[in-house]
Amino acid sequence: MLSVGDSIAQLVSEYTQLNETLAKIVVSGIMIVVWIIIGLLVSKIVSIIIFKSLKVKNSNPARAETVAKLLSSVFKYVIWFVVIMVILGELDIDITPFIASAGVVGLAIGFGAQEIVRDFISGFFVIFDGEFNVGDVVESDGFKGTVKSIGLRTTLLQNWKGETKIINNGNLGNIINYSTNNSTAIIDFGVAYDTDLPKLYELMPELLDQIEEDYDDIIEKPVFLGVTELADSSINMRIIAKTEPMKHFQVERDIRRDVVLHCDKHDLEIPFPQVVVHNAKD
Repeated sequence: MLSVGDSIAQLVSEYTQLNETLAKIVVSGIMIVVWIIIGLLVSKIVSIIIFKSLKVKNSNPARAETVAKLLSSVFKYVIWFVVIMVILGELDIDITPFIASAGVVGLAIGFGAQEIVRDFISGFFVIFDGEFNVGDVVESDGFKGTVKSIGLRTTLLQNWKGETKIINNGNLGNIINYSTNNSTAIIDFGVAYDTDLPKLYELMPELLDQIEEDYDDIIEKPVFLGVTELADSSINMRIIAKTEPMKHFQVERDIRRDVVLHCDKHDLEIPFPQVVVHNAKD
């Protein structure tokens, strides 16, 4: 049975001065290019369909993007495997031995590349269990960063310095996901020992109301916990506030500024470290 390429080659040789062998080479080259273009187009179309479908049906954009990337990658491999098989058929290369030896190759890979297989299996569990998604801030073995991509074999993290760490999925252990739950901003500050504490306590509700009004990232009214420590040079106080996940760092910085301005407005001293030196008597 002739392939499509052989049939076209015979027609070309009949209506041109090219001999059948040369015509077959030309047509085979054209068919290879055509199948490559088809593979590129199908891969692109399938990827677009997957991403659009999951974004519409999934209420979690990060989760949808993660699963979409995985499915798109899997379908890409399948499509190109089919394209390669078709191209080999067009080149009159018998693909039966390739198919027959697939089981043997798979067994060899299973024994010789156990770590790679473990990475792939771990990647499936990471993605479908939803332990973390693209865009989450996680920590793995002391490295904390934003998840930039999750593949079948590796996960890529990038910290605030721009440093990137590529971790094999099989080595992902003791993961801390900072993006799952709300965060807590902790603001510690100190006042002088001669501060009028009753006055300070009376003024704090005004500050807390203002903080709650000014910051959209705060989801609950801040709480003034009062005295937390009697330090060498100050009486230390603490304010806490529930924030959106990973928003607490900026909120802490902003509230510290507000505390300084509030204390300055009401003549409350925020001291600096002091050392008292006593002269020895003669």
